[in-house]
Amino acid sequence: MAVLETVAGVLAPWKDLYSNSTALSVSITFAHLASMMVGGGLAIAADRTVLKAGRLTEPGAILALADAVGDVHRPVVIALLVSAISGTLQLAADIETFAVSRVMWVKLGLLVVLAGNGLLMLRDERAVRRDAGSAKGLGVLRLRAITSVVLWLAIVLAGVGLLQG
Repeated sequence: MAVLETVAGVLAPWKDLYSNSTALSVSITFAHLASMMVGGGLAIAADRTVLKAGRLTEPGAILALADAVGDVHRPVVIALLVSAISGTLQLAADIETFAVSRVMWVKLGLLVVLAGNGLLMLRDERAVRRDAGSAKGLGVLRLRAITSVVLWLAIVLAGVGLLQG
């Protein structure tokens, strides 16, 4: 615990600033929640598109689907980056509480798995394009979409758990 106490000491000025500035803490909390809402909303909407695609067999339609879903990656990654920065600032403001919180570590783990799933989805979308819209890749994209939805919702649940803890 000596390391945690040392880190808390280093972060004490940030903690004081964050705790004593409503505008700052509200702005950072807003950035965190808004970025999760925008990123998650866009991702889940894209996942829904993949899931609604059913059993497409027409290569052109499959390529169009991969392109539409692929267009969402940049804004989702930007939203996740904003969320990571704002979450880190929140963590730093109360390191003693969050560093020992299992829920916080579960949430971070879920975010890592979500990022990994996103990378795999990107790889699989490229494979669909490379294979000229072959239907065989669509099943894998559907699995990634289901995983994405579950992970986004689990992250929200973990965030609520942090608020309650």
